[in-house]
Amino acid sequence: MRVNELARRVIESLRTGGPRVEDLARAGAPAPAEDAAAVAAAARDADLAAQLERWLPELLASASAGAGARRLAALAAARRERDRPLTATAALARVLGNSHFLGRWLLREPDWADDLAGELAPAPAHVPAAADWSALRRAKYRGLLRIAARDLGRPFDGELAELSALADGVLRRALALASGEREPPALFALGKLGGRELNFSSDVDLMFVCEAPPDERGHAARESAAAVVRELKRRLDEPTDEGFAYRVDLDLRPEGSAGALVRGVEGTLGYYELRGAEWERQMLLRLRHVAGCPSAARAFEAGIEPFVYRRAIDPGVIDAVRAMKIRIETQRREHGRDIDGNLKEGPGGIRDVEFTVQALQLFHAGRRPELRTGNVLAAIEGLARAGILPEASSAVLADGYRWLRRAEHALQLAEEQQTAQLPRDAGERTALPRRMGYVDAAAEDAAQRFEADLARTRARVREQFEALVLGSAAR
Repeated sequence: MRVNELARRVIESLRTGGPRVEDLARAGAPAPAEDAAAVAAAARDADLAAQLERWLPELLASASAGAGARRLAALAAARRERDRPLTATAALARVLGNSHFLGRWLLREPDWADDLAGELAPAPAHVPAAADWSALRRAKYRGLLRIAARDLGRPFDGELAELSALADGVLRRALALASGEREPPALFALGKLGGRELNFSSDVDLMFVCEAPPDERGHAARESAAAVVRELKRRLDEPTDEGFAYRVDLDLRPEGSAGALVRGVEGTLGYYELRGAEWERQMLLRLRHVAGCPSAARAFEAGIEPFVYRRAIDPGVIDAVRAMKIRIETQRREHGRDIDGNLKEGPGGIRDVEFTVQALQLFHAGRRPELRTGNVLAAIEGLARAGILPEASSAVLADGYRWLRRAEHALQLAEEQQTAQLPRDAGERTALPRRMGYVDAAAEDAAQRFEADLARTRARVREQFEALVLGSAAR
């Protein structure tokens, strides 16, 4: 049975007295009796009653129908106070039933519900050119709302791109605000943002480079740029009653947390030339200029290319990637981390796909410029087109990456927590498949299908990783 069939039964029961508690329990409601009462109350609302067929099926297919119904009724009441009746769409119900933090934002800003009425916008709202720090935070959350509303209604690649475009817009304006009258350094994205593959609650890995001649003026330029970076990080990280903008991670810069916040172009290139490690080559595959000084950005991109993309084929590249992945897994286990329950770090997880693809890029992209991309899915496609990845392998890696990343999104959609750890709590383990779009009427059936897909996906991804990276030791 699908959720729509269960919804028809619940709608009929609402017209004759109220939903049966057992129907809400079957749908996976965390507190079936309380949630049944909440659904019944929402169904009696003056504005929501006539729109029952629109919103109820989506709520029953969500992670928390009761919480969603309570928020929906509260939102309808808030809109009546403004003399603006609520249009209760499927998209609105999907957000309210799956995301607690976005539900709170809708109750705080009832007019934002209009963004989810009618045809959904294809991209997040633009960041206002004159936005202050508060307006930046609001633009981010309004953008997340619009993206989440379309979460299950289009190709997943588009969601990653939209989340990244939203972050780019916030960062561009944030750099301008932090710089004031000072010359802004070049801001580069790394990691998921560099590859235009951001999550709902990713940190943003950033690195900064400035124009700094080798004299006193260069020292002053670096100090000025460092002050800009400190202000940008402080303001974006800052927790407020409006939430926060983005968690900023600067530890991928030269020398990590012990290194200077900003170096000049020549100083940064000199570091990589003399001391750059193999993992830093891998990390710089995702380097992407987002904002700030264009001349410094162009000079650094041109100068770093020979370090990242070596024309001579280096057999040690895949060995280095393999050693790094084994080291990560070993260290995590030694520190008591449950990596088998981690979508990112565990065997067959997101990192296995990333490391497989990046190892092949480092090996081949020096002679194949078409493989130079920080986007994992684009790289898989390029490697397949070049005949480096067999068609079957590319399909496994691409499908596995999409599934694992969607699961990671679903984990983060509830409370905007930066996590890839699968929950141990039975209720949350049941809620996760709902957030991913498993629409079996019985939540238990959805959870079983999810667990089967998880095991199959990870096994297939790990098989490819072992064949293409771990297995390279035997060749």
